[in-house]
Amino acid sequence: MGEGISRRSFVRAGGALGLLALVPRARLEELLAASARAAGTGGGHFLTAHELDTLRAVCGRLVPGPPDDPDPGAREAHVPEAIDLLLGAFRVSPPMIHAGGPFSRRAGGKRDDFTHFVRLDRHAALGWRIRLEGTRGKRQREFAGPVRGLQQIYREGLAHLDSRAAGHFAALPGPAQDAILSDQSDDQVQELVGVALSNTLEAMYGPPEYGGNRGLVGWKYTHWPGDRQPRGYTDAQVSGLDAGGPGFKLDAKALRGMERFLPALAGVRPSRERFWLRSRGLRGR
Repeated sequence: MGEGISRRSFVRAGGALGLLALVPRARLEELLAASARAAGTGGGHFLTAHELDTLRAVCGRLVPGPPDDPDPGAREAHVPEAIDLLLGAFRVSPPMIHAGGPFSRRAGGKRDDFTHFVRLDRHAALGWRIRLEGTRGKRQREFAGPVRGLQQIYREGLAHLDSRAAGHFAALPGPAQDAILSDQSDDQVQELVGVALSNTLEAMYGPPEYGGNRGLVGWKYTHWPGDRQPRGYTDAQVSGLDAGGPGFKLDAKALRGMERFLPALAGVRPSRERFWLRSRGLRGR
């Protein structure tokens, strides 16, 4: 992720990334297995087999796993398959957008309510179709102007990566993939990297019902306990430190590495547009 700091330290000390949620879906195992088989002769729920293979390479560089990083990465967490499910959300009824609730059964609930989708009303369905599919020149979708949907961004962006790699981005060694993904002069690459990084973090650190975080790998190395309702926490757990907690000690070298990604930690004065960070107790976040 950067010289002098590991992903484990970055996530632990960064904190502000939070634990985001991706699109949940019913029949979790069946759908993920179908996407996993896409590396063979078939495709995913939206992406083709080749596109999904390229996406796996992209996600694997954004959140690397073994041997580049000792902790499980995006591939191990099934992040690419989760993104594929998001792109094809409306191919399942009800659409794979919002999970039900209130409990996941990880802390005493009778069933995993998160795997039961909420049906969308007309306005919500339209908004999500615009986000995923784009406006596509349809009058009822262009009330705020034309929009490029995630499906188009991924499809065109993955094809562009392959063209930059002479046909197969996934076949390149890691350093060569990094060189392409970090090319700031290529707007199409950076558009793809922007949405892929956001979706990758959502799937990596969100609840497993939402598509990624397979086997809770994103929570284990960060020591995040996950959702705790309805059982909740005991008085002792609320009042004291966790036994054997991860701690937040960073040596000078690791701190310098973190400052490369979080400039605010270096004491940079907040910009005029973020004046609220000048308040006491908020500086440096």
